[in-house]
Amino acid sequence: MRFRVRTALAVVAALVGGAVTAPAQAEAAIPVQLLSITDLHGYLSEAENLTINGLQVGGAGYLKAHLDRLREGQPNSFLIGSGDQFSGWPDYTQAFANEPTIEVLNAFGMDFDVAGNHEFDREFPFLQRMVSGSCYGKPGFDSCFTDSTGRAFHGADYAYHAANVVDRRTKRPALPPYWITSVPKPGGGTVKLGVIGLAFPGTPTESLSIEGSGFDFQALVGTANRAAAELKAQGVEAIAVSMHEGGQQGGQFNDCLNPTGPIFDAARAMSPDIDVILGGHWHTAFNCMVPDPNGVPRPVLEASNHGRVLGEVNLNLDPETGDVIRSATTATNHAVTKDLTPDPGVQKIVKYWTDRWAARQNEPLARLDRDLDFSTTAESRTGNFVADLYHDEAAPHRSGDADLALVPADLGVDVIAAGLKYAPGNQPTDAPGRVLYGEAWPVAGISPITTQSLTGRELDAVLEQQWIPPAYGCQRLSSLAISKNVRYTYDLGAAPGNRVDPRQVFIDGRRLDLNRTYRVATTAVLPLHGAQYGYPAFEQPRNLVRAPRMGQEVFLNHLRTHPSIKAPALGRVTAIPGTPKPVDGPFGPLKLLPQQEMTATATSQGSAAYAAPYAIDGKCSTMWHSNWSPPAPLPQSITLDLGTTRSIEALIYTPRQDAAVPNGRISSYDVQVSADGNTFRSVATGNWDGTVDAKIARFPAGTTARYVKLIGLAGGADYAAATELNIALGS
Repeated sequence: MRFRVRTALAVVAALVGGAVTAPAQAEAAIPVQLLSITDLHGYLSEAENLTINGLQVGGAGYLKAHLDRLREGQPNSFLIGSGDQFSGWPDYTQAFANEPTIEVLNAFGMDFDVAGNHEFDREFPFLQRMVSGSCYGKPGFDSCFTDSTGRAFHGADYAYHAANVVDRRTKRPALPPYWITSVPKPGGGTVKLGVIGLAFPGTPTESLSIEGSGFDFQALVGTANRAAAELKAQGVEAIAVSMHEGGQQGGQFNDCLNPTGPIFDAARAMSPDIDVILGGHWHTAFNCMVPDPNGVPRPVLEASNHGRVLGEVNLNLDPETGDVIRSATTATNHAVTKDLTPDPGVQKIVKYWTDRWAARQNEPLARLDRDLDFSTTAESRTGNFVADLYHDEAAPHRSGDADLALVPADLGVDVIAAGLKYAPGNQPTDAPGRVLYGEAWPVAGISPITTQSLTGRELDAVLEQQWIPPAYGCQRLSSLAISKNVRYTYDLGAAPGNRVDPRQVFIDGRRLDLNRTYRVATTAVLPLHGAQYGYPAFEQPRNLVRAPRMGQEVFLNHLRTHPSIKAPALGRVTAIPGTPKPVDGPFGPLKLLPQQEMTATATSQGSAAYAAPYAIDGKCSTMWHSNWSPPAPLPQSITLDLGTTRSIEALIYTPRQDAAVPNGRISSYDVQVSADGNTFRSVATGNWDGTVDAKIARFPAGTTARYVKLIGLAGGADYAAATELNIALGS
């Protein structure tokens, strides 16, 4: 529900039974304003085309203008972050080590922030340097850029907090667990306000964050309760929690319709001494009042993401006790609309960095001797080049002791996304083969380089997983790039699962030993989410070590330090031509309609990266997913246009493949068909289990249709998703 302001008279009556008049009590209360932002992810430019509930929103200049408007007349206003403000994806922030984001947050007057999972993308030392301002790599290329004022990067003017990130050696929090500030009383003296920070407990299993850092990420409730008790012992009665964990609800950004998720579970259990709970991580927005264990409501709020929403909680503190007068608390989420004048100072900062990014893209890095071609389905020079860099980076003892590298080429922007063209140098100022920074920027992604132990038998299984059998519901051809010390042969005439003969796999000139343990460098995505992307042999890694630099950083620095690049030769992988025998899937022999003959539309999608066409692209690494911000409650549907009326036998549904994330796996369904796309009739209903295996919905004999609609009636976390959809044709 949305909490509404109560009158001062009601406040007094609740507190003192009417013995003190309303005006006296209202004058005595100490106002405190908490402003909340979360998951900014470096989205500073107003040109990002962000919306919420149909409103055009976003941009750091507008966010600062809204902050200033809300701060007017508020003597005790504090800006509280809930994590993931930096380490996002806009090129104009990422290319400058996220330093533009810190400059803007300093300009906002940030008072407190939480270390979210993305603040650990480059491990703990990188987070520390964001506060201290220390350099890493080559100053001016990797870090420590000159800011918009002409100064060198000096770090954040505020601290990052996390009471639940504990150093295993010292058993103490690795970051400040909380922040205490003093609020002046109207008649003199002060009372204290404390804010507890909580990191996302699942940080070690996020796609860009890794185990092995030496920290334990403890549970939310127990940590918050211990920290609250410590604050109480120090005389702090007004206590807020800011956590990088959230939830969802079915309404608009200022509503609280059917709220679910970890933040709400935690809010119901956290100590009654905690008066406010601010969340993040889920990129959702809600404004709720949730009873504490004593039944007294307190605000639980999340302020969306990318600077689209600004949260506000107004507290009134009792000047005698310093405690929060709960019944006088109000909370509101404000859309960061563009109907006011943006802050000119912040606009200047953003323009400085976006202009600098435009200029940096034209800076020359190196020269090629030929194209670095790229393929997601076969050996390529770009794949070979990146795999060699992974191996070289992870080969030293402290970086992984890697014996070889296997780098997937079909996972997209976080790993390998593009090749490089040889530029002929038609202009007098252009050197033949020159590579500009902007051309090199998207080639290798920001995924960490990790090394794990695999037996020779497990390594053979990984190589076999380059070809996904029909039962999986999507296809893959050979797509692992291998380092230069590896050679192998595969037989295209054999069935998937039997294409690689271990006797034809050689590492450093020696035949693969099925019983030996090898150290294999790869992207962090695979040890964490290998099954989702069709490489389950990579999951549950042993002796995992993370190299100090990410793939993109290694790639760009190699070009910087090697002015002349010789493209690696092909020939590491040899394919024996052949045609495999047909293999029936788990549903018997089916004749599938080629997916390229279909189109797909849906009633809802989470973002452009989760649009309906990704359910018919044949790739295991993509999917359609219904919207989550704001959540679009089920039922939701996806409709396939078969191009013409056809005799059809069944729909095959492959759910999302991430075993750890069941959100969107459809458990109750209705399949409907239509001849014209307007009038539909049901041909199959039922329930599917929650596994990652492909499912089938068979149709009555003689079914014909041009349009097939899959309706998700129930699913994980009330979402619908599909990695792949296929249609079996009738005989």
